[in-house]
Amino acid sequence: MKKLIALILCLALAALAFASCGNNGADESAEASSPAQSGEGDGSQSEPASEEVSIDEVQQILDNPDIYKGSEYAGRTFRILTFNTSASALSEFVYNEDTTEEAMPETVNLAIKTRNDKVYDAIGVTIEDEYYQASDRYGGISIRKVNQIISDADDSYNMLSICLYDCGTLALNGVLWDLNALDNINTENPWWEQYFNESVTIADQLFFTTGDMGTNMKGSTPVVFYNTKLIQDLGLEDPINLANSGEWTIDKALEYSRAMPHEDHAATVKYKETFGWSGQYDDVYAMMYGSGTRILSRDGEGYLTLTINTETAVNTINKIITLMTDSSYVSGNDLFGISNTPMELLVDAFEENRCLFYSGSIYIAARLDMDAVFGILPVPKVSADQEHYYSLVNTWTSNAYCIAANLSKADAEFTAAVMDVMGYYSWIKYPDSLAYNYYEKMIKNQKLAREDSEAMLDLIFEARGCELGSIFQVGKRTAGVTANEMFIQLLNSKGAQQFTSLYDKYKNSFETDTEDLNEFFKVNLE
Repeated sequence: MKKLIALILCLALAALAFASCGNNGADESAEASSPAQSGEGDGSQSEPASEEVSIDEVQQILDNPDIYKGSEYAGRTFRILTFNTSASALSEFVYNEDTTEEAMPETVNLAIKTRNDKVYDAIGVTIEDEYYQASDRYGGISIRKVNQIISDADDSYNMLSICLYDCGTLALNGVLWDLNALDNINTENPWWEQYFNESVTIADQLFFTTGDMGTNMKGSTPVVFYNTKLIQDLGLEDPINLANSGEWTIDKALEYSRAMPHEDHAATVKYKETFGWSGQYDDVYAMMYGSGTRILSRDGEGYLTLTINTETAVNTINKIITLMTDSSYVSGNDLFGISNTPMELLVDAFEENRCLFYSGSIYIAARLDMDAVFGILPVPKVSADQEHYYSLVNTWTSNAYCIAANLSKADAEFTAAVMDVMGYYSWIKYPDSLAYNYYEKMIKNQKLAREDSEAMLDLIFEARGCELGSIFQVGKRTAGVTANEMFIQLLNSKGAQQFTSLYDKYKNSFETDTEDLNEFFKVNLE
């Protein structure tokens, strides 16, 4: 995958067009009020596998792609049901009529159409996308809609594009096809996101995926933006140098944040002043995952094991609390009394050169309107000894793709075949593809026109995955409290509560939920 800044910013722009429609342009503020995701594990996390494909391999794939090539589906329609929060939204999957260049670049929109035309020419299938509003985002409207479809034996929808939280719920309800059990899709093809797939595969079962055929999830990657002018004015070393040397850590982030002039005022006052860091609760989840900590990991047989109670987890949450309770930090969660979209207030502070760092999803890059040049960084490590940077796919903002189990095996194979063909014609390496056109459009974007930003994007996207403990909301079923919510309790206690004692309070519930999850996946294999 090309990881040039232009490509990612275009992915971000397209994801913004999709996601901002779901939250009135304020997805970040929605994240501030939602229970996002986390990480865990002292070495239990998977090592990132390179998604680079050699020139020879690319040509071999282009000459003979491992996709369905038959004609038995000619004349059929492939229907996608997409869920998000707004009354209407731009489609990731079909050409959007009457949109604007700002909402979706026409080159991107046309690339979607061209991709679909190629699918039709190759296998004779027409692609349709139906949008369904789920104003509560997950856990309610969308789940009821899918359950109703299944109850009615409605086989008119082939693929679902739905919130990651709902993907986990549907999988546990036993109403999704295991993609690895279908013959007409090869989820190891390079147009499927391999590290993501690996991170959500349990006992060789994969119930949802993502890849080049869509854009929503690309923009949901957490990053840290910084103001290069302020860095220079403060006499600080460019943090890109720290990231390249593996020394961009939570401790360094705190040191830099404190260097920005600030007062020890309440957040409701401080956001109008100068300060070091703009963030929200999502920083907790992103940094926990970024430390290599995982709530749930896999054992040698591929089943789940609870790995949250580790020295790394304790060390990381303590460092996060120190950063997020520092007088240089402003949390959007503390501004809901002022605005329903508090992260917009913090974006304003960043654009007005009053804030050194802004942490949020990468799609924000396409929205920033400022004269100063800004840079981009991965989520910081917990220590320089940590080998990799890890990027958490936001469970709340991200959709993934799945197939409802009410479809017959034959219809599921049809769906799988079209998904893989769509992925192939969307692939960055395919000439004039959707992903390629993202790159071509956004290479002219000067907001992040720095050669060293390419290296940052390599770090950011090298190991981008999901937290299974978040997707399956471990603890919620038994105790009514997830591990993420436990982290926020620790944060809000400002050191009054200790990790070990609070974990002990919920330990049995976490273990019970984990055992129940394993039982489901074991039974599902029988």
